[in-house]
Amino acid sequence: MRRRAILVSWLLFWIAPGAALAAPGEPPEAPTDLKGIKRFKGAMATTELTWKDRSDNELGFEILRSDGGAEFRVVGIVGANSSRYKDEIGKYVTGAFSYRVRGFNQNGKGKTSNTVSLLF
Repeated sequence: MRRRAILVSWLLFWIAPGAALAAPGEPPEAPTDLKGIKRFKGAMATTELTWKDRSDNELGFEILRSDGGAEFRVVGIVGANSSRYKDEIGKYVTGAFSYRVRGFNQNGKGKTSNTVSLLF
């Protein structure tokens, strides 16, 4: 557990230096207006996500994905004030992929955004 805390602290320092001092005592508000666009470059399937950042106290955002109705899991992390993420899913992919985004800070994880689903 201690290793995980050290790793998270190190990641947050590089993602959002100085942000750890700025957050008040609440988790971040949920992002809104999550949208996804599917793209193909050759056989590589990619999802481009965008959202509106409604908080001013996040250290970053977790991007969560559900493959074919499975449980949502974190597939990426971006820094504070980010509003986009590119998920390279893989080659020759078919099926449904659903996404959510949530902010986090030292006070916890915020609520998730709306869910967007894309069929490949």
